[in-house]
Amino acid sequence: MNQNSKIYAPNVHLFAFHLWDALGSDSNSPVNSQQPALTSSSNFPVNPEHLWQKCNEILKNNLKVDAELNSSNLYSAKTAPPGGRVNLIVENSVNDLAFLPFEKNIEHHGQPIFLQGFAQPQRIDDSYALGFNISIPEEIDGIKTSNVDVSIFQELNPDNCLLPNSVNSYFGQTLLLTAWLSAEQNQEMRQDEHFLKSLAQQCLEKFICGQNLPTFYRQGELFGSPILEYGNPNQQASYCHILIWFLNSPATGEIWDAARYGDFMELFLYRNKIIRAFWESRAYYRKIREEYEKIERDIDNTFKYLQRDKAQQKQSKGAGLKEEELKYLETQMIEMPPRAVKYARMLIDLEFRQNTIAINAQNYQDKLNQISLDIKAAKKYNDSDADLSFLETFSKETCPQFQRQIQADLGYFKHGSGLLDQATEAIRAIVAIEEAYRNAKLEVTIQAVGFGLGVAGVVAGSAPYLIEQEPSNQMVALPFLKGEINSFALVLLISIGAGVVVWGMVMLSANSKNLLGKFKNLLGKNKQLPPQ
Repeated sequence: MNQNSKIYAPNVHLFAFHLWDALGSDSNSPVNSQQPALTSSSNFPVNPEHLWQKCNEILKNNLKVDAELNSSNLYSAKTAPPGGRVNLIVENSVNDLAFLPFEKNIEHHGQPIFLQGFAQPQRIDDSYALGFNISIPEEIDGIKTSNVDVSIFQELNPDNCLLPNSVNSYFGQTLLLTAWLSAEQNQEMRQDEHFLKSLAQQCLEKFICGQNLPTFYRQGELFGSPILEYGNPNQQASYCHILIWFLNSPATGEIWDAARYGDFMELFLYRNKIIRAFWESRAYYRKIREEYEKIERDIDNTFKYLQRDKAQQKQSKGAGLKEEELKYLETQMIEMPPRAVKYARMLIDLEFRQNTIAINAQNYQDKLNQISLDIKAAKKYNDSDADLSFLETFSKETCPQFQRQIQADLGYFKHGSGLLDQATEAIRAIVAIEEAYRNAKLEVTIQAVGFGLGVAGVVAGSAPYLIEQEPSNQMVALPFLKGEINSFALVLLISIGAGVVVWGMVMLSANSKNLLGKFKNLLGKNKQLPPQ
């Protein structure tokens, strides 16, 4: 067996994060998730106990150890002490430890191996956090343990139980694999720049069985030892965040202690919240873009519906809208304000994700600054040991990139609200003009009828003085016609005729501008006719 594929004291750390307080975080997310605990796309609440249930499932079914989180060693939401960051282990139930320990013996490639680990549940602000570790210790009873082949990682992740699609935590997770390098491996690393990446790839292939491996993202140093990162946060579909940290400096072992473990728990919580918020912003982006395109399409269709041929517009000048056109506009005027409210809410949701990223990016950087101060305060580590640039890349490069993307989306899609407002005002103006036109037309008609009735009454009242009425019901000869008509019928006809003539004159006067316009249009057309 190749000695360069052997490692010392391998560790697997799972940092998983789940929603505890739905009021303190936005659980109504459009992210389409098939995770059973992630019910953010439904009306059902997120199960806050999911992480503890999953932890017990891993212990019992996958690792087959006799340990579990239960009411005797785990604080509930009601009994947990107050505070922003709270250890949820009842310490006096586990020998005054801050975690639930477990251990087991296995045989790997004919070599007996002792495994140990722990589960550490915590509450950090609005979230539950689970620190889960399984490892081969550096020493047993003061005796240094043997090096093991990288294939040991198969035993540390049976059935891929520690991968994201198995853990299914609301805010996501980070896996940290650590191992000490031998002197020979350190020598090989200095001679071959690709050695570490090749060794990390071997570890990854053994750790994950039967699934696609996350893509290599970047490489650097942390606390004086090389570290490699896998999983690109911009690739949501295949994302699995794994860090492989090869320890080769005594300073690394000193800095990476229980205090740093808690700091990393917080760092990875902020990191995973940021990534989830960005993914949610992409889901909102798709929804808003779809609605924006629909708004543009509906507004275009609305005004195209009202457009007519120019010649037809001139011919029908002053004719107003058809009844079905008016009803269509009134319907649009009713439907557009609720759509504007819905669209504005989606923009608010997108902006909320931007704020979430900004807040957690600041928390992330503040925690890094605190770690840096703690290391420098010890005054025994050199600059490379205290260098946190590998972790700072996320807050100084990745987070601003996320924020710029969301800001660009907001800047583009905010025009959609303006489009709806302008379209609503334009439609309201068209409807108001049409209603005013129809009211004026009705008023003219009423006036014409009134004038007609008035004149008819005057004529009817004056007729008896013009037509001899004695004897009553006498017959009156009609001029130009060989016939006679009853005097009463003649009066009636005269009054009706006079009323119709006056009504026609009033209506003609009211519409004279429209007739004049049509006449001018007709003359204009005749002038444009080619000579015969």
